[in-house]
Parts: sequence; C-alpha cells; structure tokens
Amino acid sequence: MVKLRQKVSGCDRTLTGARRFTAIRSSLAIAAKHGITLFQLIEGKP
Repeated sequence: MVKLRQKVSGCDRTLTGARRFTAIRSSLAIAAKHGITLFQLIEGKP
C-alpha cells in the first residue's frame, strides 16, 4: 500500500492527508470483503 501511495502522488505531505488516505483505503477494503462495489458504497446502498 505504501508503494501505491508513492506511485500516485510521490508521498504523503501531511499527517492529516495520510490519515484520510488510510481511512478511505480501509473502507474500500472492508466493502470489497463484503462484496460491496465502490459505486454502492458511494451511493450508500449496500
């Protein structure tokens, strides 16, 4: 996951940015484990 973040933006600029990224990333991972797509997660219709 660290390499992915580096490839996308070079690095995390702030601690707040890093926390936001990990919160979003973990939400997507949990949704995927439950078979929920990204669009369902965004719409709030799991």
